[in-house]
Amino acid sequence: MKKVLIVEDDRVMQKIVGEILRHHFPEFELLGAVSLVSEAVEIIHEETPDLLILDIALPDGTAFDLLQKVEFYNFKVVFMSGHEDFREEAIQFSAVGFVKKPFDVSDLVLAVDKACEAIDEAEYHYKLEILLTNANLPAASQMVVFPVEGMVKAVSLSSILFGEAVAGGSVMHIENGQSLFVPRPLRYYEQLFANFGFLRCHPLYVVNLRRIESLDEKNTLVWMDEGSGIPLEARKYETVKKRYYEIVP
Repeated sequence: MKKVLIVEDDRVMQKIVGEILRHHFPEFELLGAVSLVSEAVEIIHEETPDLLILDIALPDGTAFDLLQKVEFYNFKVVFMSGHEDFREEAIQFSAVGFVKKPFDVSDLVLAVDKACEAIDEAEYHYKLEILLTNANLPAASQMVVFPVEGMVKAVSLSSILFGEAVAGGSVMHIENGQSLFVPRPLRYYEQLFANFGFLRCHPLYVVNLRRIESLDEKNTLVWMDEGSGIPLEARKYETVKKRYYEIVP
């Protein structure tokens, strides 16, 4: 029987999550709910849970503090957050489970299902290590985990030149002539990267504004700093130009 621990300081939310787990995951043994990082670390060492339902902000620290205090990640994690937090992107960039409070029951059930899928343990540990690295980096330097051909690959957000919509997903064009096919639509990454200087410049392209060399108004192209030119939709020219000069000195 899998063991699950709820780490959440809101008593009402503790009860809600507990009821969802009891109803939808009767195969789980619920170890209970705690409110503090220190309490959670103690139970993790004593009970070795298989899953944590973990709020980002806690009275005595953060979810990241908790993970840094645990030597071995013998568990999966579903993160929760009830307010805007810059660390949310770090979690989503790392491709681990996340739900925004208040959430629908189906949101939490889906996140738990995904977390408990039989994925390679080394791969999951890799995702958590990327997460902890991201938590200590400025936004533009964070790493993004992409699902690629049955595995995961982490690349620096700053190394991504542009994303291209293709059949079955998207292609991330990275510096040094590299590219990655990702089986997710470009709109997913457009939303995920929206706060980090990425903008849709054409129905098929999302560009990293920090990697633009120049805008060609006549030929409606965006020239990237490594030499490639990508289409710029005419009606997007002024928006891209404005955002580019806001971000790039």
